Amino acid sequence: MGTALAIEDPTGEIRRVPHLDAVAPPERAHEERGAHDGANDDEILQEGPVFWGRSAAMGELRRRLTVLARSPLPVLLEGETGTGKSFLAEHVLHARSGAKGPLVVTDLSTIPDSLMPAHLFGARRGSYTGSVDDHPGVFEQAHAGTLFLDEIANLDADTQRRLLLVLERGTVTRLGDSKARPAAPRIVAATNLDIAQLVREGRFRHDLYARLNPATRVRVPSLRERKEDLPDLIRFAFADALRSGTLLPLARAWLARSPAADDLDSPPVSHRHGPFAVLLPERALQRLSIHHWPGNHRELKLFAANALVFSLMQPPVRGGRASATLTVSERLVDQLLDVASVPPASPPSATPSGERRIEVALKSGRTFAEISADVERQYLTALFHAHGGDLGRMAVELFGPGANRRKVHLRMNQLGLRLRSLRGAINSSAS
Repeated sequence: MGTALAIEDPTGEIRRVPHLDAVAPPERAHEERGAHDGANDDEILQEGPVFWGRSAAMGELRRRLTVLARSPLPVLLEGETGTGKSFLAEHVLHARSGAKGPLVVTDLSTIPDSLMPAHLFGARRGSYTGSVDDHPGVFEQAHAGTLFLDEIANLDADTQRRLLLVLERGTVTRLGDSKARPAAPRIVAATNLDIAQLVREGRFRHDLYARLNPATRVRVPSLRERKEDLPDLIRFAFADALRSGTLLPLARAWLARSPAADDLDSPPVSHRHGPFAVLLPERALQRLSIHHWPGNHRELKLFAANALVFSLMQPPVRGGRASATLTVSERLVDQLLDVASVPPASPPSATPSGERRIEVALKSGRTFAEISADVERQYLTALFHAHGGDLGRMAVELFGPGANRRKVHLRMNQLGLRLRSLRGAINSSAS
């Protein structure tokens, strides 16, 4: 099913997003882009599954990663959550490395500190409670390949020390074992924090930071820094959502109701249907362009999927013979952005029944999302102090009996709250 994103300007005329007029599989992308008037190699915005765009920051990122991918050096990716660090690690740094081994991805923010050594370095049967079999850690699994360590700033001091030894020796010894095993993957690490600042504060080992090679540190720009790319990125997000296949049943049902379907003998969602057009009003595009996008690509991807699902609920509008036009209304765009920006519900006020009151200071921000994120940080920080750093008790208070502490831990990571620094503040106040 081919698709196109058209934008309607205030005069009612239809124009298409430049350079990305039609969606094609990656193997046909170069051919179709070359069909545009004046297009050349310098104007190719997409390369395989990676959308580089036209911004200067992304051009510099592309040049650096292209060279670093072919080198054996470790790479440190820094950038806000949702900017695509893991995507670049998989589709650029590993894909172009020529490594014979696999890519192994691990998110260090989701693993409890007590299980981190076994996860990274492996464990022998019986080496800890619940260890019923020998198992390799991710370092062994990624040997001769690429190991992507996401949120590396989450490692505690002891695990940082162990990690440094493994990187220096190129071997790993499983917990409870004495045998050294080969473990020399190419390391790609990522964080949404400034590790250099953590080193200055004594929260990250200087020697480990040096081993990760700050010379290859690369910062991935946020969507706010790619304003010139946003129209193309929005179109790319819609096309990607349609390509994924998860919306195919809804699209089939919608096209079956399309007036254009009556003109064709072929079944719905056939290539013979011609373009499946997604129409975006100009003012809706402007609304999206000024949005803060705190979740970056992750938020944009979710927005595109939501917009398509809710638009597919509406009756089709004929867009010409053998074609169908799906309109994403300005009202729907406003609703989806407003829902994403609604501050979290206030916690219960203190009462004799034991409900908790936590005061927060409302700070100005450019968007509702910024304001609500700041309120949520203050709330979770105060709750963390109230419970003495016990995430399990926080989870129970927030979500009820049986709630998982990891849910709280993950949200705190997303907001940039780090347990190590919060616990340090508790210890300082107690001394």
